[in-house]
Amino acid sequence: MDAMYTATREVLLRRQGLVFVAPGRAAASERHLQAIELELAQLGYVVSRRLRQRLATLAPDALALQARFVATALAAQVGGNVRYTPLFRRFPEDVPKDTSELYLRKVLCHFLQTEGQPCVFCRRVGTTHVLSPCMHVVCDHCFDGANYSACPVCEHHVDRESPFFKPGRFLERSLPREKVRFKLLDLGEDLPAAARGLFESFCARKQVMSPIDAGDLGTLVNEFGEQVLAWLPDAIAVRENVARIFGALLRKCNAPATFAVARAHLATATDVLRTLAVYSDADPSLQGTSEKRWVEQPPGGSLAGGFAAKLKQVFGGASTLPKAKMVALTIHKYRFKVAPLRRPLRRAVLAHLETMHPDGLIEDMLRHRSYWQWLGQFLHPHEFAERFPNVARAFAVVRKKAPDGTPAPRFVGFHAAIEAAARAGDAAAMIERLRARPGELGRRFDHALRVAGADAGAQDVVISAFVAAAPRLQNPLLLTLHGHLPTRGRPAAVRVFWPKGQVTRGTSAPDRRAPLAPRALAAAGEAVEHELLRRLADKPGFETCVLDEGLRAVIVPFNERTASRAAVSLPRGSRVALPAGEVVRLFLHWCEPEDGHTTDIDLSVAFYDDKWEYLGVCSYYQLRFDGPDGQPIAQSSGDLRSGPFPDGAAEFVDVHRERARARGIRYAVMVVNNYAGMAFSRLERAWAGMMLRADLGGKQFDARKVELKFDLQGDNGVFMPLVLDVAESTMHWLDVYSTGQLAMNNVATSNGAITKICPEMIDYFASGARISMFELALLHAAARGRQVSVRGAGEARGFARMANESAESFLRRIRAGEGASPAVLPAASGPPVFAALVRGDLELPAGSVCYALFREQVIAPIAASDLLS
Repeated sequence: MDAMYTATREVLLRRQGLVFVAPGRAAASERHLQAIELELAQLGYVVSRRLRQRLATLAPDALALQARFVATALAAQVGGNVRYTPLFRRFPEDVPKDTSELYLRKVLCHFLQTEGQPCVFCRRVGTTHVLSPCMHVVCDHCFDGANYSACPVCEHHVDRESPFFKPGRFLERSLPREKVRFKLLDLGEDLPAAARGLFESFCARKQVMSPIDAGDLGTLVNEFGEQVLAWLPDAIAVRENVARIFGALLRKCNAPATFAVARAHLATATDVLRTLAVYSDADPSLQGTSEKRWVEQPPGGSLAGGFAAKLKQVFGGASTLPKAKMVALTIHKYRFKVAPLRRPLRRAVLAHLETMHPDGLIEDMLRHRSYWQWLGQFLHPHEFAERFPNVARAFAVVRKKAPDGTPAPRFVGFHAAIEAAARAGDAAAMIERLRARPGELGRRFDHALRVAGADAGAQDVVISAFVAAAPRLQNPLLLTLHGHLPTRGRPAAVRVFWPKGQVTRGTSAPDRRAPLAPRALAAAGEAVEHELLRRLADKPGFETCVLDEGLRAVIVPFNERTASRAAVSLPRGSRVALPAGEVVRLFLHWCEPEDGHTTDIDLSVAFYDDKWEYLGVCSYYQLRFDGPDGQPIAQSSGDLRSGPFPDGAAEFVDVHRERARARGIRYAVMVVNNYAGMAFSRLERAWAGMMLRADLGGKQFDARKVELKFDLQGDNGVFMPLVLDVAESTMHWLDVYSTGQLAMNNVATSNGAITKICPEMIDYFASGARISMFELALLHAAARGRQVSVRGAGEARGFARMANESAESFLRRIRAGEGASPAVLPAASGPPVFAALVRGDLELPAGSVCYALFREQVIAPIAASDLLS
């Protein structure tokens, strides 16, 4: 296999299902090709005829190398690149029913069992073994060594060469018998063109990229280097994405020359700051970093470093003084480790800042005062004060004084003036200021209307300013307003906030906002919808559009910066229907860092009724949650308390949805707890996910049946990725964290957060405050299509656009279902179509544009974020 652009090949394989293989001059044997197909089938993939024909031209060594690359990349995509060995190796069989009795045995064994003595339980002699390195003495008659993968007492990994673990050291299992939806792999022909197309789609994004998108962008820039400069568009909409591109280029290419190109895209001081952050391998979101420090806390007092020392000074070091204890305190810092800034690059940065409006420069730098105070130590602006006086003045304001100690002048910025007008109840003054910044006007439209109150004249000023600004608002903001405005005629049950950060926490408050006037909502809503349709009509048209009704439950992506890295890009707040009959098998894998630090991550499921009253749990302290008939509603594979490098550890929980529903359970919440205190972000690797299993025998982990796989991230202690609604057979994807405790997090300690965050999130997304992917796709179809087919449960309805029918009229008619007729889905040999599907189970014509939540047969699908451009 060609060694060039290996990481880019992996990106395109993972995202688009394309395998780039140069034609060979050999003839591979049918046996080798079938072996490759079998290996890929075990991961849930099949190859197209074109790809198989190309593989058949490779020599044996080249074919083996290509197959190994593809299989390794795809296995990592679904989490199949590690061995999953739970504590109870025969799981789901032979899981102890009585966790309390098991715990008692472990405690007594820990304190009473000694080497060479009869077993404290069965009194047998010669059945005990000393495990290393924990040194616990265990009896192979009382603990089944063929079922355990770690020490039965402390549940830490130990040396498996001990006779206790024999026979059945690894208990090899075959693949279960399952019905599988295979995903198609196809032949890629032009790698640079595919890479350029993906890069250009990133540049066209109208919102901040998700972590996985940002990582893939960095891969393209790193491997193609200066070639990327020729791919740059005239404008890049999102400032943070600009920083990611040019920050990566500054690291890879000649810094001054690259910065000369970047200047055209860096409009503000914050753009420069973000770019230097990426150049320094830091996060461009500028949300700061947290670290834990140990400080003294006096007995019964507040945190105070050195408090005990001060007491000794006063009282002469009296021995009767109580001893201060050390406690962990989280410190949040707004700075990053700055990469070397050579003199030519420093001059280029300062020269570019000097070209900005002086007041705008100061205001922008004050938004991130701590960062600029820190960065100034590396830029040395006052060395060039005569050459760049505006920059020197800005740094003096930021530092609150000039280098000679002279106090800096007081500065009142744009946002301070807006807040002052709002406090004064002057909506007209707010609008007068906001007209200069349409995006800010759009974001503050709701606020300005509330300031206007019942004054019809003030309302008219706000409405007219908004309508005039609508053509200059970005698509994501228009779509946010498209969902938000219809909900503002009445108070919401709860307000949910989405602050910037590395992960999303469940932040909410009562809705104390006054409802907005119906005429204001109608006028603004009409302006938003008209502007969206106008922009989408400028995109390439299609004779046929195909939409899935199921996308009504999928939310348009937002706040992507905090989205978990996942194999399926499921937007936060979405619901996915689950097939009846299959058992949900949740899985967790984590690996401790190579430096030897240890931790314990726990997988649990908490159960609630339809009023969110707690009903039970399946976790490390209750391995089985049984129904009245004694059959398990849920059972755990056991609690592994260490995940040593390099193999890590794994846990599973099976949830039998039919039994749960019969027990009166409505919700089952997946909870991943940081029990030992190490942040998720410090682990060597950590992920979790969900399988749907009909056959619980065979291998515990089956890559073919993985529906979701997502990484654990951030510094928080409790992760609530999803909720199963067993009554409606759906899965709610929440992807939300809670701070939790410093350590010893479990469902019991997190129950308050679970019963607050989960129902609030579910109700918020059900309210329609965030529009669905179906609504977004419908806007595209009404503006760009002539024939629209809507696939529902067992039928497809067709709508034909009439002569001279406007996009607004066509949209209203499709929404109302007027003029529908049975639809015929497009043939694979026909003209290109636009499609938005839950599952990519259609064979689409060449040249089609398709979004598919689950890719399956679709090759090179667009991302959900691409529909926002």
